[in-house]
Amino acid sequence: MSRFGVPVAKKRKLKSNKPNFKKKDGRYKIESKEIGEIVEKYSSFDDKSFERFSEFPLSKKTHKALKENNFVKPTEIQTESIGRALQGHDILGAAKTGSGKTLAFLVPLLEVLWRNRWSPHDGLGALIISPTRELAYQTFEVLRKVGKYHDFSAGLVIGGKNVKDEADRINRTNIVICTPGRLLQHMDETFAFNADNLLMLVLDEADKILDLGFQTTVNAILENLPNRQTLLFSATQTKNVKDLARLSLSKPVLVSVHEHSAQSTPVQLRQSYVVVELHDKLTVLWSFIKSNLKQKIIVFLSACKQVRFTYEMFRRLRPGTTVMCLHGAMQQQKRMNVYSEFCEKDSAVLFATDLASRGLDFPEIAWVVQVDCPEDTATYIHRVGRTARLEDDGEAVIFLTPSEKDGMLEDLKQKRIPIEEVKFSQKKLRPIEGKVQAFCAQDLEFKEFAQRAFSSYIRSVYLMKNKKIFKVENIDLPKFAKSLGLVVTPRLRFLQKGQKKSPAITIDEEDINGENNDDESDDCLTKKIKLASSDDDESDEDVLMIKKKATGNKKKEVDEKLGNSDSDEDSEDELKKKKIKVITKYTTAKKILRKKIKPNSHVMFDKEDDTEIKIPTDEERDTKSGIDIEEAKEYMKQVDPSDKQLYKDRIRKQKIEKKEKERQRRLKQQKPQEEDNDEISYTGEFNPDDLPDPDECYGKKEESEDDMQVEESDYSNESESERDEEDSIGLDVSDQEELALSLLRNN
Repeated sequence: MSRFGVPVAKKRKLKSNKPNFKKKDGRYKIESKEIGEIVEKYSSFDDKSFERFSEFPLSKKTHKALKENNFVKPTEIQTESIGRALQGHDILGAAKTGSGKTLAFLVPLLEVLWRNRWSPHDGLGALIISPTRELAYQTFEVLRKVGKYHDFSAGLVIGGKNVKDEADRINRTNIVICTPGRLLQHMDETFAFNADNLLMLVLDEADKILDLGFQTTVNAILENLPNRQTLLFSATQTKNVKDLARLSLSKPVLVSVHEHSAQSTPVQLRQSYVVVELHDKLTVLWSFIKSNLKQKIIVFLSACKQVRFTYEMFRRLRPGTTVMCLHGAMQQQKRMNVYSEFCEKDSAVLFATDLASRGLDFPEIAWVVQVDCPEDTATYIHRVGRTARLEDDGEAVIFLTPSEKDGMLEDLKQKRIPIEEVKFSQKKLRPIEGKVQAFCAQDLEFKEFAQRAFSSYIRSVYLMKNKKIFKVENIDLPKFAKSLGLVVTPRLRFLQKGQKKSPAITIDEEDINGENNDDESDDCLTKKIKLASSDDDESDEDVLMIKKKATGNKKKEVDEKLGNSDSDEDSEDELKKKKIKVITKYTTAKKILRKKIKPNSHVMFDKEDDTEIKIPTDEERDTKSGIDIEEAKEYMKQVDPSDKQLYKDRIRKQKIEKKEKERQRRLKQQKPQEEDNDEISYTGEFNPDDLPDPDECYGKKEESEDDMQVEESDYSNESESERDEEDSIGLDVSDQEELALSLLRNN
């Protein structure tokens, strides 16, 4: 019995605190057996015989996720790259846009972590680097679908998010999808971030990541990574030995499924170009959009400010369809909202920079319009790759100016890109120049957008490397400015400086290094030769780089071409003479003394009478004229200490006055204000005692003895009745009545 009188139940056996590993060990045995069977099939992987994902030697979890998301039949790049990646090879994958490269590296990534039994405690196991945030987000969404049934943790680490939140979670993440800049920031700032156990590194759009723009960042990242398996994928794969050496690849395998195909772009993509003047591009674009209102269109421009201006212009014009913009100057949350909203739309127009040209999968894109010519053929391929993805159809058109036509068509032909010319009808064009000018006149902000778009486009053309295509001197600046709604052409300082410079003189290698150059001498041309070209009063300097030395008689020929004198010493003297010297007061004074110029004489006025003027004599003028620099220096040395002391005293006085004002202000604040704080109680009756004393409010006036005597004398002259009337003013009403009655009785 218990102490409460209730029978005690039978004692149960207490469970042991020791963990039971029987069930877990059995699961590990099953998984290890499955892993062993699948790994054995890697060696016999035949990429030609497998036509479905179900035939691939993959885990059950991966098969289940692929089936649920309707990934049934693999593409060529997926078939050839997945097997080699599972075998442990480094992959250089190159395929056309829209061929499924994302799934080609995600499947082997999941399988590598699965067969190594990766857990959250093991830390970072796979790293995927993308050049843009939108592409990283898209890859993360595909990973969530394919790796749905795996136990790995994945994280999206991109710019525009809270760094502290990412730092708290990145240490427990197995798969990190990121951009280069934010990853390097975590490597430098996050204390516990560790990538020593990394198994696989994936570079999506590898040619862009290995470009000069990301060179320093990527080099710093690679220094912190251990030996690992590396996968590189892009539509325009790099084959540069220097780029591949930076990644420390071990016997990489090149998987280029479309290397020997007839064209570099998808077969179902129809490509065309239109020759149009620069000032007519916006009119042609407006007419094109008005004729395709029920389709999804992506319009590519070269700069962010152009995208902003074009978006604002079409938003005011109201074409009859949804208008959006996407560029790098937007906030991250807004960029993601625009990306998601455009994907869900059935018909819309997206104005974008090359930010949207790589890797992004926009569904059901009908047209890709390139208003501005791309910088190279690789950018062209990525732009048109936003349409005609997988087995869908699509169309692309590019606007080319007459100066860009020949050079761009030649480059496209070398890259095996078929394109045909299309002409537009002048009758169907709808001019919008007048409306745009009206917008600029009404809205100052819109005018600023137009000015920035003008300068940004001219600058982009000016800085392009391929001068066969991009010729800034062929642009009609006033007409282009007028097409943007600007009445006055903006001033471009960088263009004016470039036009002032004279063209550099080109020298053939045969002229420098001839066939007979056996005679060698110590005299040679320097690597930098400065040429001075003067236009009237102005002169500019150009630098000509000559890497090879010229000797013997060839040196004289080069001097004749450059217009040099017989000897180098003469040319150096001429250059020294033409150098701009800084003019100072000291040099001006010395010049005046050297030329014996008499400065203005000292005129003195008489103190007693201003009309009388004493003019110094010629002898005094000769002795006192001129500037004695040494005497002035000595005088300055003597006066300088006193000036410094005066300045210190003035500053000290200002500080004392400031402190005194501050002290007085604090005393006023600390003084209690009894009159303001007292509460007045109102009882409904008037009490004269409640009124303030006028002497305290306005001050008591002190009367002098003279005033008192005058008042007494005046008062003595008054009659008694007048005095009684004056005294009655201060009496009550009843007293006044009695006084009046007494006066009447007396009368």
